[in-house]
Amino acid sequence: MIATEGTVIELSWYGDAGIAVSLGGAFPPRRLAIRASHVGMSPARRGQRTPANRLALALDLLRDPAFDTLITGVSRFDELPEVIARLADGSLPALCHTVSYGDTEG
Repeated sequence: MIATEGTVIELSWYGDAGIAVSLGGAFPPRRLAIRASHVGMSPARRGQRTPANRLALALDLLRDPAFDTLITGVSRFDELPEVIARLADGSLPALCHTVSYGDTEG
């Protein structure tokens, strides 16, 4: 449920595949907004940063301990089928659930 005057953020990394978003009847009266983001390069920013620069910046920003408060859980990659099902049905509440690709959790 999105709060009144809330924003739906559509995060796309599907290339050129279509995206369907059902707005519903409450969309206009609750003054909801849609914002889109894509992991590809923005034409306006193309050439400003190389992929290596973008990765370095992202990793540098993640070192800020303020972001640690957003992480609500960590799961190993092999646990994802169960974890995703629990995230989807709400039995595993999470704000930012991270995935560990190694043998350890985290």
